[in-house]
Amino acid sequence: MEDRSVIEDIRELSRVDNCKSSCVIAQQWLVIAAAIAASVFIDRWYLYLAAIVVIAAKQHALAVIVHDATHYRVFKSRFVNEYVGNLFCAFPIFISIQGYRGEHQLHHLWTNTREDPYLYMFDKDKAWQWPKTSGQALWQILTDVTGLNILRNLKLIRRWAPIGQWLMHNRNPQLNRRVTTDALYYLAFWAIILSILTLLGALKMFLLLWMLPAFTFYVLFSRLRWISEHPYGSLTEIGFKIRHVESPSLERFFIAPLNVNYHIAHHLFPAVPLYNLPYAHHRLLQYSAYREEADRYHSYLGATDSIRAELIVN
Repeated sequence: MEDRSVIEDIRELSRVDNCKSSCVIAQQWLVIAAAIAASVFIDRWYLYLAAIVVIAAKQHALAVIVHDATHYRVFKSRFVNEYVGNLFCAFPIFISIQGYRGEHQLHHLWTNTREDPYLYMFDKDKAWQWPKTSGQALWQILTDVTGLNILRNLKLIRRWAPIGQWLMHNRNPQLNRRVTTDALYYLAFWAIILSILTLLGALKMFLLLWMLPAFTFYVLFSRLRWISEHPYGSLTEIGFKIRHVESPSLERFFIAPLNVNYHIAHHLFPAVPLYNLPYAHHRLLQYSAYREEADRYHSYLGATDSIRAELIVN
């Protein structure tokens, strides 16, 4: 990657566009609002079910934006990146940007090595350990979408949630101020949201159309993406075992929203914001080594050339 033209191209692709980021965030919330409105006003069970699945997909998309925010790639101003990112993306899915950033930066630094905190996390929970047999995979999917994994999922979220961060780090003089501020903003955010919902008499709808998706289908969608990005169990000394997926549109909506499937390009160039990752990938394709050696797949769950074949064994 010593080609100077590549360096210039990536530098240009790394520019953060506040307008594009704002539109990306707004699009997710517009879809969420439309799903809620359609199910509530038409009031049919099948629309509530569809809304739950769609909202879970958009919660997943919000998580991808939080991921970009951990790299300071959502807004040019770091203050806006943190506070707008938390308010519209992280807090609604019960985490904070700052809480997620620490482990994620270590993941980039030590990808697939023993120091990678994600592989350490996966090693302690069989739900993240793939490949699985068909029966084991089906059971995992069923326990995710029925909420039977809620306790282990709460344990996972606790690592990145403001309250969990405060409980872990409030006695650390270097982190105390940050985790305390995060926790106070988070509590204020949810106090306001729950007060408004109470006044509107909408708490039941909140439980049905926000909490239920968050602890069922959102868990499934994010799990399918996470286990696909890096093969579990491939610990190496040099790291960097990463997959790229050219997923069809339906998979991109549910499993890989907002170009998160361009995962090799992201690890090579984490400064490139999500809306420019396809261009970075196409630039990489100009190199024969990338075309020939990169782990690239056509889909996540398709019949041919899909990651499914590596995740499910007979």
